[in-house]
Formats: sequence, C-alpha cells, structure tokens
Amino acid sequence: MSQTAILEKLREELRKIEENLTRLEAEKKNIDEEYSAVLDEENKILEEMKKCRDQYQYIRLEMRFNTVSRRRKEIEARKTEIERKIRGYSEEKSKIQKRIEYLKPRS
Repeated sequence: MSQTAILEKLREELRKIEENLTRLEAEKKNIDEEYSAVLDEENKILEEMKKCRDQYQYIRLEMRFNTVSRRRKEIEARKTEIERKIRGYSEEKSKIQKRIEYLKPRS
C-alpha cells in the first residue's frame, strides 16, 4: 500500500472516532443533567427526612429516598461507563494523530 492510501485510511478512522467522541460527549452531557436532577431530588428528600416528625411519613420518605438513590447509582454507573469510553476514544484519537503526523511526507 502506498503511503497516501494509508494516510487516507487513517484520516477516515480519525473522522469516525471524532464522530463517536462528539456523540458520546453529547450523551455525557445529558447524563450529567439527569444525574444532577436526581441528586437534587435526593437532597430534597433528605432535608424532608430531617424535618419529619411523623414516623409513618418518615418511612414513606425513606422508601422514596431508596428508589431515588438506586436510580442515582444506576445513572452514576452509566456516567462512568461513558467517561471510560470517551477516555478510550481520546487515546485512540491521539495515537492516530501521531501516526498521521509520522507518515506525512516531509517537505
């Protein structure tokens, strides 16, 4: 294979990786917004629990807190997975960019 064909192939891979990165970053932004909303809700329930005097109401709040907390943990797991993917794509992108720089003809 000639160097130009290799360079074109690398540039195509780089373009695909950049598209995936932008998609993942948009997804991460959505997950961050969802996470902050759930965290706010969780904090609000905790405040209500601190002020609560009725045992029945406290138990209901505790059940709500448990479901919100579980949802927050699920979102957190998705968030770390997306961050790991972004990190992997970023590393791959930098490797390809270095290879492209190395293979570029010197003038």
